[in-house]
Amino acid sequence: MMRYSTGLCLAFSPSISSFAPSNPRIIQPATSTRIYAYGKGSEIWPECNEEPIGLSASFPGGVIPQPAKDLLDSSDPTVSQSATSQTTSAVDALAETSSIPTRGRKRRAVRRTLSHLLQSAARASTRRARSMEENEAVQTYGVPPPAIDKGPAILALALLGTKCVPVKHIAAVVGMSVYFVGLASWCAAPKVGSTDYQPIVNMPSLPSKGHVPNLITNPLGASLTNSSVYRTWQRVGALLGLLLPTVVLAQLTLGSKLPAVMTMANWINIGNVGDVKRIVGGPMFLLCFQALTEAVARTALLPLPIRILIPVSYNTLRLSSLQSWAFPSVPSMIPTSLQVLGVANLVYWYANLFFFLVPVGVMQYLRAHFFCVEATEVTVRKGGEGSVGLL
Repeated sequence: MMRYSTGLCLAFSPSISSFAPSNPRIIQPATSTRIYAYGKGSEIWPECNEEPIGLSASFPGGVIPQPAKDLLDSSDPTVSQSATSQTTSAVDALAETSSIPTRGRKRRAVRRTLSHLLQSAARASTRRARSMEENEAVQTYGVPPPAIDKGPAILALALLGTKCVPVKHIAAVVGMSVYFVGLASWCAAPKVGSTDYQPIVNMPSLPSKGHVPNLITNPLGASLTNSSVYRTWQRVGALLGLLLPTVVLAQLTLGSKLPAVMTMANWINIGNVGDVKRIVGGPMFLLCFQALTEAVARTALLPLPIRILIPVSYNTLRLSSLQSWAFPSVPSMIPTSLQVLGVANLVYWYANLFFFLVPVGVMQYLRAHFFCVEATEVTVRKGGEGSVGLL
């Protein structure tokens, strides 16, 4: 009986590779022991097993899947961990639960059970492989690579479809995109004298070796980004720059098609709806492309100086369009309530540029790039951890 059960385990153990994923990190431990094949006249090595071979040795990673554990527990709670006892208990359990004492059906039941166990082991190996890939991404990037939000792209397309974007803003976005693509290409280009064995790029985005600090993932520091003041500032910007202008553009766009909406927006002069739509939609279009470009830069792991240059450039570019919204050449062209919203946006984005991006954001990003990428070792004075974003 011992020879039958051991042969049963060995007969079905090679089929694990047929269900396992094609990841060399997973299958290498199982296939590395088969490199040395026995030939004629060779001795059996090792001569004997120092310890009994358990059922866990037949599964990837030594983890017995849950169906096998349930089957073993239901058959005999005091069963040993050896492969002989486990296989025998599984066969006995199937024999006890089978209502038809036919030998052929028992064999088919055993085959189905073993196939189910092997498929469960293969699924568990796939899940472990995915978790290992995620862990490697966390070790490399600090956090899993963030996904790109589709909201800004959808809103930008909606603004283009409703003719709410001036041509000059489209040209500005195309020019800025080409500029940042050129900067990214220059950063990744190798320097003169760089070799394949020791590549040196113009501006690296990560340290050459070793652990990637969390400061690269969050250059502003957790103490700042988790503060209530920072969150409130972000929410005010989303309210003034996206939410309220979207409501205004929805009323302007649907007013000509739905009389009820036009009644709600009776403050709008019908004669200049197209001009007002372009004045309000231009800054929104630039803000959407700023968010989209920042998301692409984070996913592509661009260097921190390039990443902070994106909001600074778009914020500066947006001020000119906000100037024409808050103080139009013809004051009667824009209603007073909508002009107040333009003034509020102009004040907010001026403050965001000169009181946050330049003195705080630019300094923190440049410090993080120097400390984590360019420098080999940095000693921070006592009490200066908060100013460099380490807290």
